[in-house]
Amino acid sequence: MGKSTQAMTRVNASLIAHAKSRSDDVVVRIRKAMSIIQVEIEENDGIYPLNSGRLTMAEVCRRAGVHKITLQGHAHRSSTKIMLKDWLSGLDKLLKGGKAIRQRVNIAVDDWKSRYEDLARSYNEMYAIEIVSRDSKLSLALAKVSELEGEVLKLRAQLSNDNVVVMSKRSDKG
Repeated sequence: MGKSTQAMTRVNASLIAHAKSRSDDVVVRIRKAMSIIQVEIEENDGIYPLNSGRLTMAEVCRRAGVHKITLQGHAHRSSTKIMLKDWLSGLDKLLKGGKAIRQRVNIAVDDWKSRYEDLARSYNEMYAIEIVSRDSKLSLALAKVSELEGEVLKLRAQLSNDNVVVMSKRSDKG
């Protein structure tokens, strides 16, 4: 019985260590997501660029790659969840209002969309002009090639003193 108790203690110790490492990993991932989000907000003039500007605990968990229910568990309920709530409440001062965010984002999106459409339209117009120009140049070049081929045949006939007979090209059957 003594040996099995020691074995159980070692197994329990390794399970506890594994559980602790998983919990620590969750905290590290959430902190990393928090720092990335903080930088994104600062780079976007106080607007969270994803999720229509709404930043919630679920959104932070999604960005961290952690299920939101994880914070309801015993290991995180009294520590990680509270830390995240405090961070979000402090971050509310940096974030600009909900409707205002959507309006600003929509205005920016509409502006960039119209710029893109204008650029695409101008490229399409340039392409259409280039196609017409290319086609006319190609048809002129093809006409010139056929004219020159006829002239080459005439010159060959003249040079051979009518000893050369023009034969049609044979198609290779193979």
